[in-house]
Amino acid sequence: MRFSKNDLDALRASTLLSAVIGRKVKLRRAGAEFVGLCPFHDENTPSFRVNDDKGLYYCFGCGAGGDVIRFLMDEQGLSFPDAVRALSDEAALPAASRRDPIRTAAKVSAKRQAAIEDARSEWLSARSVRGTPAELYLAARGITGSLPWSVKFGRVPLWRNRETGAIGRRSPALLLAAQNRNGAICGIQHVFLTEDGRKLPRGKAKRSLGQIRGCAVRLSPPARRIILVEGPEDGLTLRLREDRVPIWITLGTGMMPFVELPPIVEHVTLAGDNNAPGRAAVAKAGEHFEGLGLTVDTVFPPARFEDWNDELLGKEMASQ
Repeated sequence: MRFSKNDLDALRASTLLSAVIGRKVKLRRAGAEFVGLCPFHDENTPSFRVNDDKGLYYCFGCGAGGDVIRFLMDEQGLSFPDAVRALSDEAALPAASRRDPIRTAAKVSAKRQAAIEDARSEWLSARSVRGTPAELYLAARGITGSLPWSVKFGRVPLWRNRETGAIGRRSPALLLAAQNRNGAICGIQHVFLTEDGRKLPRGKAKRSLGQIRGCAVRLSPPARRIILVEGPEDGLTLRLREDRVPIWITLGTGMMPFVELPPIVEHVTLAGDNNAPGRAAVAKAGEHFEGLGLTVDTVFPPARFEDWNDELLGKEMASQ
C-alpha cells in the first residue's frame, strides 16, 4: 500500500507523540520536552526524550530515535504499512484528534508556520558576529576568521510562550539559520551566551525556533558532495580545514537521518561523534541515504577525541 507524503504528514501532525509513547513509557515533563526511561535498552537514569513540537523522540543512551511511525515499528515490531494503519486507529489519541484529524493537523500546521515566520523575522534583525560575545565564544573554541552568512549574532528571548505572547529576558546568542531542501530559512538554532562569551549551563544553552527537522545549516552552497555533521562547533571546526566540500550542520544527533537534501547532492559524508549516540545516528543516517540511492561514507575523529572541536582543542577523553 502506498501512502502519500501529505497523508503521512497529516497523520503525524494529528498525533500527540507523548500520548502514544506514554502508553509504554512513564514520561515526565522537562521544559519543552518529556523524559523517561528508554524502552529500547536497560537504563536507570532517564535518557529518552520526547518532543511534541518536533514530533520526534530520541535516546541519548542507545541512539534510538524517530517519529511516531518509527516508534510503533520498533516498539511493536510492525512493518511501515502496519504501523501507519495502527496509528490511524490509535486509541490513545486525544478525543479532539480522533473526531477531526484534519482540523487538528491544520491547527498544528498553523502553529508551526507561525514559528517559522518568527524565526525569519528574528533572522532579519541578526547581525555580524564580529565584536560580539559570539565572536569571543567561537574564539575560545578555536574558531576564528570569516564566517558564512548562515552564522550571526543576536539578542533574543531565552524563552517564549506563543499562546500568551510572553517572552523571557533577552540574552546574547550565536544564531544559525536552518534551511530546508529548497534553501528557504525555516528555523534558527540559538546558542545562548554570557556577555563575556561563555555558553550558558547545560539545559539552558540551546533552543531552536521554527522548523529544524529536515533542515540544515549550510556553511556553503549545495554541491554534488556534502559533509553532514551534528553540532555548530563541530561544523565550524571542520570548515577550518575543509574548503572544497560544503559542510552542513544537522543541529542534533537525532536529526541527521531526517535532513532533506536538494537533488544536486549525490554523495554524503557523515562526520560523526565518537560516542554511542553519535555512531548510532551515523549508522541510521547512512542506511537512510543509501536507501535514496546516494553514495555514503563516514568519518570520525581520532579515537581519543569525542568530537571534532575537541580534536581541534586537543581535549582528549578522560578514559584515554
